Amino acid sequence: MSCSEESESDVEDIAMMQMSLPMETSYKQIDQNFINETIEKRRLSVFAEHDLVIKIANTKLHVNKDQLIAESPVFEKMLAKQSKEEEQQEIELDGKNLNDFVDFLRCTLPGTDEQVTDKTVHLVTPLADEYQTTKTLQKADNFLTNKSRQLGDRISSQQVISNILQAESYNLTSYLDESIAIASRKLFSRLVDNPKFKEISSVTRMKIAFKRWSDVDRVFESSGNLHGITESIDFYKPYQMPVLPSPLRPPGSYQARSTTGSSGFSFGGQSGNVPPPLPPPDLNLSLTQFIQRN
Repeated sequence: MSCSEESESDVEDIAMMQMSLPMETSYKQIDQNFINETIEKRRLSVFAEHDLVIKIANTKLHVNKDQLIAESPVFEKMLAKQSKEEEQQEIELDGKNLNDFVDFLRCTLPGTDEQVTDKTVHLVTPLADEYQTTKTLQKADNFLTNKSRQLGDRISSQQVISNILQAESYNLTSYLDESIAIASRKLFSRLVDNPKFKEISSVTRMKIAFKRWSDVDRVFESSGNLHGITESIDFYKPYQMPVLPSPLRPPGSYQARSTTGSSGFSFGGQSGNVPPPLPPPDLNLSLTQFIQRN
């Protein structure tokens, strides 16, 4: 980690501490000594005593036990079972990829505190979920959410289904919300014809439908195009003749007809050049966002 990167991270730490305080607490009340102490601990953590060995295959990774326990309740339980009398504890992890686990540790332990990247996010996230490292999962959630926002509708239907399944599996809430928004603009057939779509939870599938429904309603309401909207009738009210729905005209569509009598006076309308009402926005254009065919 470079000095500039460390300085930026320190600023982020201060901002996070300030945000965690009650609203009525002023910045002057913040214990600056506590902030400085916390940042200093993080800066020095890379030099902490390595009193734990994690063995993967034939490679030994030396880490600080307290730092690992502070980030992972899973490792805390695992190490609690071992003898505390040993000068240096050692645990062996079977079936783990060495490079993936190193990336996970570098994103998790405060001594390095790296961010996930396109290359590492899908490798680190399963390990962060397995060992319940909340901060690392939050890094993955933020990264994948921002990437989804950048790509938007360019993400294919097949890919957005995979993204939703990943977000559900690891409880990445922001990433899931962004993926739901993208899926809601895809053609119905492009989603349901994919066998993987059935693996999405019923709750999330309902959210996709509701998101599309509400957004389409918003487009109609903002356009002022109310053609085809019918009057409501009382379903249980008896009637002798069939009740036919009558279409309502949109507001402003009623225009008085001007008639001129024999005397030359105009009745029922304004005289002079009255500009015709502006046509409503083109709904076809407004609704194109909901027919993403990719």
